[in-house]
Amino acid sequence: MRGKFGEHQTVRSILKSLPRTVHDDVTRAGIGDDYARLLLRDGGSGDTGAAKSVNVAAGVCCDSGYMGLRLDIARLYNSIRIGGYMPWAAVDTIVMPDDDERRMKKLLRKLAGICAEYGVDIVTGHTEVNSAVAEPIISLTMMGISVGQEHAGYDDLDLCGSKRLAGMDIVMCGQTGVGGTLQLYYDNQKELFERYSESYLRPVEQLEQLILLGGQVDIALDHGCIYSHDISRGGVFAALWEMGDALKCGLEVCHDNIPILQETIEICEHTGDNPYMIDGCGAALFVVPDGDHLTDKLYEAGYEASVIGHLTEKSDRVVVHDDERRFLTPPRFL
Repeated sequence: MRGKFGEHQTVRSILKSLPRTVHDDVTRAGIGDDYARLLLRDGGSGDTGAAKSVNVAAGVCCDSGYMGLRLDIARLYNSIRIGGYMPWAAVDTIVMPDDDERRMKKLLRKLAGICAEYGVDIVTGHTEVNSAVAEPIISLTMMGISVGQEHAGYDDLDLCGSKRLAGMDIVMCGQTGVGGTLQLYYDNQKELFERYSESYLRPVEQLEQLILLGGQVDIALDHGCIYSHDISRGGVFAALWEMGDALKCGLEVCHDNIPILQETIEICEHTGDNPYMIDGCGAALFVVPDGDHLTDKLYEAGYEASVIGHLTEKSDRVVVHDDERRFLTPPRFL
């Protein structure tokens, strides 16, 4: 079994167990914000001196299947990129179940190769042998630097709260469930090729080009975005729930406006998965006052985007499909 603690467990047993930050220029990660921010000052103290901020995100990576490690690293990359930062360095810790040097070397080369492909250098790390683990465990901490327009943050803007945010549009950029589609495709390839033609399925492999966030984040931040969230484990439904939690408001989304590929629908129909709850790595949600304006700008730059809903004063988080209203529930990742 692999997953992560749910929202209530995270708040109750993790976030509340941490003391207040010692330094004023440190912002912790939280529900709906998967990265921390460090403000580094060049000389001076207090508010004096030039300041440069660094985003930090951490996660556990697993070398499972063809896409396992690649998707784990991509999620970390996107956690940094969504705030308007460019990932550039990483620190790794590898715990091996035994002293199999060949296996460790192969794993590290694969890890470093994927990071280099994404423009990220592994700058230091730690490797040890511990019989308490049955398979290699990789812990990766990634850091990113500002590349211009960075996310001001809804706390800084003093926008948090349903009355101030009600009516703002939710824009989704990218397709639903791309990461999950790739995983299901590679994990069930034999059965899928028995059901569908090779000419229909092979293009799914090209979805790997869509799992990293890039210029769409900068465009959103340049055109009025006050909150952004990368879609990851749990899919778009989990991301919407986390958005409502972070902004302390409700939302209403039109199911038919959520972009999704036919291949994703077909593969999920075969495996029995909900396409809106599988890994959405590579897609993002943006909250803006004028969603149509942002989607136009994203389309001009070659990105597919859609206004899928809006924020509300009520606390309910609702997805409307025809005449049916579905109430979202806290995501479960186990």
